[in-house]
Order: sequence, then C-alpha cells, then structure tokens
Amino acid sequence: MEASAPRITALPVAMLVCCVSVALAIIGALGPWARVPTYEASYGGATTGEGVFWVMGPEAPGMVPFVGDGAVILVMAAISAALILWRLIWPPKSSGFILSAILCLLLLSAVIATINWAYPGYIPQADSRTYFKSNVEVSWGLIVLCIGIWPGVIAAAYQLWYDELR
Repeated sequence: MEASAPRITALPVAMLVCCVSVALAIIGALGPWARVPTYEASYGGATTGEGVFWVMGPEAPGMVPFVGDGAVILVMAAISAALILWRLIWPPKSSGFILSAILCLLLLSAVIATINWAYPGYIPQADSRTYFKSNVEVSWGLIVLCIGIWPGVIAAAYQLWYDELR
C-alpha cells in the first residue's frame, strides 16, 4: 500500500474568498494609508510652501517601520494564509479550531482596518502638536485592505457555520 501524501482537496468557494481576502490584506497593509497635507510656515523671506506627508501602513508613531497597525495586520494575514493552506492541504476531520482561528484573525484585522478608516485624522505621526488632523485623506492601501478583508470574514464565518454549527 502506498502512503497517501497530503493533497489539495476540492477548493471550497469560502476558502477561495479567504485566500483573495488575505492577498488583498497584505497588499493594502503595505500600501499608504493616509495622505496628510502639511503647511510649512515662511521664515524670513523664504516660503517653504505646501507638502504632503504619507502615512504608510506598517509605520508607527514616530515613523518607526514595521511596528504600526499595518505590521500587525501583516502578521495576522500571514498566519491566516498559513492556516488556510493547512486547512486545504490537510483538511481536519471534525475540528473547527483552524477555521475559528482564521475567522478570529481576519475579524480582528478587519476591525483594526475599519477603525483606521473611520478615524483617519488620528495619526500621531502627522503632527507633533496635535493628535487629530481634520484634513487627512484615506489612501488606497487602507481602502484595499478594508474592502478586501470583510468578504473573507463573512466567508470564514459562513464556512464555520456550515461545517460546525449547522
């Protein structure tokens, strides 16, 4: 008898949606999240003019790379991707633990991204004098992340309900 090697099972639509959501989450987490116009004062006879400050997803207050909300979402998306692959290659017989972990990670990522989209003016690194900026515009990275991750949350919740709770 041959030992059965792990194989990719028939790809359920819910897991395909989760895979696309994780890919969009990774793309969005790495992209710019906000565009902040900055106004420089004129000193003496020289005016420095208007500039633009971009807030990237993985950056944290103080512009420290890879410790911001985007970095947290990147880690959770990578763990979710590994769990999705594990579920597809070695499908569990009766445990919903893996699918529950996928759902929790995607849901937490979606909530973090949605809060950042709902309050784009709260970016401590934009201005050292205030934590709230009224002229902040949400950029494409955060939009891709938010729009891309919620269908994965819904698909994972549906798959959990279909496999375990029905």
